[in-house]
Amino acid sequence: MTRVEKLREAEELLNRAADLMDEALHMSGIEERSGNDSDTIRRIASDKDYSGSLYNISRDLEFKEQEQPIWTQPLTSPKKQFELKKDE
Repeated sequence: MTRVEKLREAEELLNRAADLMDEALHMSGIEERSGNDSDTIRRIASDKDYSGSLYNISRDLEFKEQEQPIWTQPLTSPKKQFELKKDE
């Protein structure tokens, strides 16, 4: 199983866990005790606007695994653009 597949499986499991939480607490009278925990779990799993979501991380890994055109790759590192001289 690749890293991308593992992340996608984790995303599915987290979304399922959030659904189970909502189902278990529905009409229990104590829904407010969990706050918005199921929403937070869904955000971590699948929010396309959250760069740290498993969805976005798996997309980034998938993109890195594919060969990209040479024009998308930098010729030099930004760290090497300026030579810093040490004061002696």
